[in-house]
Amino acid sequence: MTTIRTHYLDASAIVKLLIDEEGTVALRSYMDSHATRVTTSLCFAETLGVLKAKHKHKHISAEQYLAACEELIAELRNETLVIEDIGLMERRVFDEVEILCGKYGLDLSDAFQLLTLRSGQLSSLEGDSRPILVTADKKLATAARSEGLRAWDCMHEPAPHPCIREGQP
Repeated sequence: MTTIRTHYLDASAIVKLLIDEEGTVALRSYMDSHATRVTTSLCFAETLGVLKAKHKHKHISAEQYLAACEELIAELRNETLVIEDIGLMERRVFDEVEILCGKYGLDLSDAFQLLTLRSGQLSSLEGDSRPILVTADKKLATAARSEGLRAWDCMHEPAPHPCIREGQP
């Protein structure tokens, strides 16, 4: 029996699920069988910005842009994508995000994603139950691992193997 894991998606991964680009097929194939998806409000907003830029620079048509945005909103509505935030407006949280930005050369959204994984609702899970950060950003995946987090760089690494519960074939 396969254990469904929680996957924290950054904007690069979410965009690949919404529009066809390099790495989309492998990511969609993996995510179709691993349905629990979480992101932060910053990654959600960043995804909208990436889609807008792709449309503005004529990488996708107006129809593709609107369809991708509609699909993204539907994922929230259907709760197949959940937003988890840990309080970016709190001074303590922002200070920790700033430290991660400096430590790894990350932007605010990426550092907030790491802090959410490290101290969010599911941070107490252990072993194969720990959430996995899914990203197409090699630097972010490396930073996550340096913080003791699980990460999958979906552009440069094979998909994680399904977790098999003990005692199961």
